[in-house]
Amino acid sequence: MLHTNASNMHEEQLRAVITGFIHQLHKTGGDAISHVTVTVHGELKHFSPGREINAIPVSRIKGVSHLSYQEMPIDAPLANRVTIIATGNEALTA
Repeated sequence: MLHTNASNMHEEQLRAVITGFIHQLHKTGGDAISHVTVTVHGELKHFSPGREINAIPVSRIKGVSHLSYQEMPIDAPLANRVTIIATGNEALTA
């Protein structure tokens, strides 16, 4: 598991870290790796304006009423799906 302090990280920095990670996986694993899925547990401030934000109500997380998520397209040598998620007490949508 890769740990980094994302509290002050802007999208460009986050994208660079994830892109580098996927490139390193491809360099190491080559064609043995067909797909990479990355979930970033972030904050609402990590979402990018202009891209769709989805929200779903949750009831099993104490003190939280919604989980919001946004896809982050990454151009990399491996097929990938990168999702940023954040929890809160209101649905945030773009």
